[in-house]
Amino acid sequence: MSKVGIKKVSKMTTVQKILESLRDYINSTERPVLPNEDELAKQLGVSRLTVREAITVLEREGSVSRVQGKGTLVNSFVTKLENRVDLGSDIEGVLRNHGYDVKFEVADFEFRVADDAEVSKLNLEEGDEILVVKKLLYANDIVAAVYIDRVPEKLLNTKDIDKKRFEPSIFPVVEELCGCSITHDVLEISPAVADKELSNLFKVSENTPLLAFDVLEYTKDSVALMYNTEYYTAEFISFTLCRNVAYKA
Repeated sequence: MSKVGIKKVSKMTTVQKILESLRDYINSTERPVLPNEDELAKQLGVSRLTVREAITVLEREGSVSRVQGKGTLVNSFVTKLENRVDLGSDIEGVLRNHGYDVKFEVADFEFRVADDAEVSKLNLEEGDEILVVKKLLYANDIVAAVYIDRVPEKLLNTKDIDKKRFEPSIFPVVEELCGCSITHDVLEISPAVADKELSNLFKVSENTPLLAFDVLEYTKDSVALMYNTEYYTAEFISFTLCRNVAYKA
C-alpha cells in the first residue's frame, strides 16, 4: 500500500494536534475513505486509542462518517463549508482566502458600570464595573464586522492595559489577565437592524438588516468570563451550520 500524505506528529502531542493533522489531510485528499486506524496510528506515531478519539470528534463535526463494512467515509461536502458557527468561524482566514486585506482596530476601550443586561449575563452585582472593548474588522478598509467584548473588572489582575494588546485577538490576552482558560461558548443568533452608530460604522442606512451574535465565554469552572456581541452585514460574511440528522421510522 502506498503511503498516505499525513504529517507525522511527535509523541507529546494531544488529540487536538492529531485533529489538526487529520483535518489537513481530509481537506486535501481525494480519497473517499480514511485509512484504517492501524495505518493512521502508524503514520501519525500515536496509539489507536488516540486516533479513535480524534475520529470521534471528526464524526461529531460531520467531517467523516463511520459505516460498518465500509470504514470511515470522508464527507467531502462538509469540507467545503465556510464560517461554520458550530465549530467556531475563522472569519479572517476566509476573508483572506477571498482576496481581502484584513485588519483589526480597537475603536473604543473603557471601564464602566455594567448595565442590567450585562449584570445578568455575567452574574455580576449591581454597580460592578466591566471592561468594554469595541473592535472593528476591516476587509479592504471597509468595516465587515463590529465586536463588543465585555469582561468583569473583578476578574482582571490589572486595569493597566494597553488597548493595542487586543489586536488582533482579545481571547489570549483576557485569559492571561484573568489567569484562566476559555473552554466553552454559548452562542445566540438573532436578527438586528443598524442603529445610527452601526450605520455610520458599516456605511449603510439606518435600519439596514444585520446579523447579531450574543456570545458568552465560559471557563472550565463554568464562570462567565466574557459577554460579547458581534454584528455582521451580508456584504462580506455569511455563516453555515452542519447538523447530524436522524429521522424516526
